Amino acid sequence: MNSLLPHVGTAAVTENMLKRRWSTIILRHLDNGVNVPEDVIGREPGLSPAILSERLRAMLRYGMIARFPRPGPSSVVEFRLIARGRKILKILDLIEQLDQLDRGLVKDDRTLEQQFGLQPRERSARCPPSGLSLKSNRNSKPPNGTEMPLARSNPSFK
Repeated sequence: MNSLLPHVGTAAVTENMLKRRWSTIILRHLDNGVNVPEDVIGREPGLSPAILSERLRAMLRYGMIARFPRPGPSSVVEFRLIARGRKILKILDLIEQLDQLDRGLVKDDRTLEQQFGLQPRERSARCPPSGLSLKSNRNSKPPNGTEMPLARSNPSFK
């Protein structure tokens, strides 16, 4: 069985990283060039070697980091971010910026689309035009005057 999980979507991997304590901190250290596990532990006093090892194994499986043994008689192994790990860090940065906006730490008059370089989504055909409410009124009828069957009275509804 192949132990690598690169087929798992980036959103699922990001969610997994957010659920696990220390994961984002470890990613940030790797991004800042702290590539040796002992150095990461030295900078994070509450991080145990067992937890660090577990998080690094998960990141390797998800294809976020790569392992580089140092040449020579040294037994030191470095871990470095690769493309997917950098992509996930960008997502985490966006989440952090949104959090700062929510807490009012950042005052920005631009829309989120402008701030994060996103394209506004097209309004779905199922979405009402702005100004209309999704709340239903039992006594209201569709504009053409026809009755709409309720789901519980429709025999084909299961």
